[in-house]
Amino acid sequence: MARKEGKDRGITQRKGRKGWWVRLYDNGRERWHRCDTKSQAKALYGRLKADIREGTYFPEKFAPRKDITLRAWIKRYLEGTVNRNKAGEVLYGRRWSLLIGSRLVTQITVDDLRRIQARMRAKMKVNTKEPQRLWADATINRHFAFLRHVLMLAVKDDKLTKNPVSSLKFFPESNRTRFLTSEELDRLKGVMPPGDWKLVAFAVETGLRRGEQFSLRWNQIDLENEVLTLPMPKGGKTRHVPLSEGAKTILRSFDSFLRSAWVFPGLKDVAHPMDSRAFLRRSFEPGLRRAGIEGACWHSLRHTAASRRVMAGVDLVSVKEILGHRDIETTMRYAHLAPGHLREAVNRGSLSGTVTKTVTEEEEEPEEEIQPVDYMVRPEGLEPPTLGSEVRCSIQLSYGRAPI
Repeated sequence: MARKEGKDRGITQRKGRKGWWVRLYDNGRERWHRCDTKSQAKALYGRLKADIREGTYFPEKFAPRKDITLRAWIKRYLEGTVNRNKAGEVLYGRRWSLLIGSRLVTQITVDDLRRIQARMRAKMKVNTKEPQRLWADATINRHFAFLRHVLMLAVKDDKLTKNPVSSLKFFPESNRTRFLTSEELDRLKGVMPPGDWKLVAFAVETGLRRGEQFSLRWNQIDLENEVLTLPMPKGGKTRHVPLSEGAKTILRSFDSFLRSAWVFPGLKDVAHPMDSRAFLRRSFEPGLRRAGIEGACWHSLRHTAASRRVMAGVDLVSVKEILGHRDIETTMRYAHLAPGHLREAVNRGSLSGTVTKTVTEEEEEPEEEIQPVDYMVRPEGLEPPTLGSEVRCSIQLSYGRAPI
């Protein structure tokens, strides 16, 4: 340790501040680090000088870490979030603020989260004839996925050393693709008002998500080029959705462009879009009950749009572009609905002796008889999970003006 006039170089006490301080220079910039005792300051000074010589000196890791409560951190996150599902994030943030919002983010442990997870799963609804859980496993997983994302940002901001949610095991979820058959669509059309049915039919024709459809503006639609543009969909990139003849017929039947910028304006205030939740409660869900359709929701219409196109012979890549899936694996859940999919491949090498013949000029292979769509779908419209473009399938239902 170098000494200057009987004093240790780089070790000093600062006026009005407690403890001993280490002063050094890194690339011409003065740096200060506080220690409790003089011996600690000497040891730290030597180590930091060695780090500077070796090029491993990072002053950020010595910055004091400020503790913050989970409620304050969630509030800070929600103020700056730009996610599409901000309304859902607000609900998740409110839930966590009530549960453990007063704790410091550094005090949240894996055991605490496991107990909360177990309590949420055991929570039951009140005033129900049969015992029914308040939250499904998927809903509980969404709560913890939000907390994991929020705490991961705390780790990146050096408010936390390790994310406790990363060590938590999520509940397995059943992933079933529920779509509506042609018979179910006919029944639903028969019990819904014609104006409300157009919204359902438009969802099947376009495959839009609920938020994408109900927030659709007229300036996003180009009927001449048969395309609508979604500037910021779920994937975060601008997406162009081709319009089928049925979708164009439905759009031409609307006159909302005369009084509102929204394709589906609010019933009371046309300056705002229609409330999708209110529409579901008012018309869609009662229609499902009257039609005797179980296990379906609005997102089932998106599955219906994909399933009908795959069964009509549209290739999976085109379906991926129509629906705006980020990965082809998401679209592969509909692969088993394709006519003849894996049928020829599974027969190759079969014990029944079925082999693929080589077609010659003298012997032409007979054309394969195509089965009707009705025989390729389970009647209940429920399929198990499995691992741009031109729209070639329409739901072929009438809306009072022209068949689509």
